[in-house]
Amino acid sequence: MKKILLSIFITLIFGSLFYWVFFGGLFSNVFGSQVVKNNQNAQVLEPLNFKEKEPDYVVLTFAGDVMFDRGVKGSVNKNFNGDLDELFKNVRIDDKAGQLEIFQNDDISFLNLEGPVSDVGHNVGSIYSFRMNPTVISLLKNLGIDIVSFANNHVGDYTTLAFSDTLNRLTSGGILFTGAGENYLDAQKPQIIENNNIKVCYLGFSDVGPDWMQATEKSPGILLASDPDFENIIKSVESQCDTLIVSIHWGEEYQKHNARQTYLAHLAIDNGADIIAGHHPHVVQDIEIYKDKVIIYSLGNFMFDQYFSAETMQGLIVQLKVYKTGEIKDIKQYTSQQNKLYQIESITEK
Repeated sequence: MKKILLSIFITLIFGSLFYWVFFGGLFSNVFGSQVVKNNQNAQVLEPLNFKEKEPDYVVLTFAGDVMFDRGVKGSVNKNFNGDLDELFKNVRIDDKAGQLEIFQNDDISFLNLEGPVSDVGHNVGSIYSFRMNPTVISLLKNLGIDIVSFANNHVGDYTTLAFSDTLNRLTSGGILFTGAGENYLDAQKPQIIENNNIKVCYLGFSDVGPDWMQATEKSPGILLASDPDFENIIKSVESQCDTLIVSIHWGEEYQKHNARQTYLAHLAIDNGADIIAGHHPHVVQDIEIYKDKVIIYSLGNFMFDQYFSAETMQGLIVQLKVYKTGEIKDIKQYTSQQNKLYQIESITEK
């Protein structure tokens, strides 16, 4: 009986295998090619969260001095009914108020803010004292400016009251600043902007004073390039950055760059800086490549009322790419041209 049952069991097992091999193969031969054909014609859909790879560089833009007081203010009131936006009507994007393509199509835009933006304080006595209307903050933001240097010789023109008010207004208006703070430690802190996984740091100094506006442990002010800790301040920041920009207000007005500028620029780079952004001479100076780093000695005037020469009515705008490795590529130079009403008439590549 056991032999009969075993024989039946074996027959059932081998019969099942034969069935699946024979008929399974037949099914595959008859229908399989059609299934493959349908797969070949099927539309392949991308995942709904598909995202292009982010670039491995950051585009930086540097412009020079801006000052909207004195002659600029007079022209705006006389010719444009007080509308500061009209200063940029010739170079705006699609005639939209304020927007400039060169500052909108980058990642970080920088310039030097030549004086306080405030409605408090009083003139400290200089005939060359500036104080700009608080609406300048929103104007710069609309232009696409992300960060300004506020370490220059005009920051104290209307006392520390206007100085501190400017810092508060910049912060409230969404614009970062460098080279200044409510105390010495605050002024030393780098502004770090991270974009595309690249950390870009900004430090600012003035080499033309005012010395009485130097930040202290208990009082607001700016960083001076004459600070004995100039090297250490830069060196201590370098480790926090992929790219370190040092902004310096320096040099002689209306002249070529001098030995002092070269010394400070090389010293800054030797201690970790990657890009030097210079301003104050009110004319464009040359660009130097030192140890594969970039020194812009003077960006000249972007918005100023110095009508007395062709050189002071032009400015330099530099745009470049920096990579995670610190490598700098694709340096482009542009010339901004003001007209007799102090409008930016054009921005053209050099």
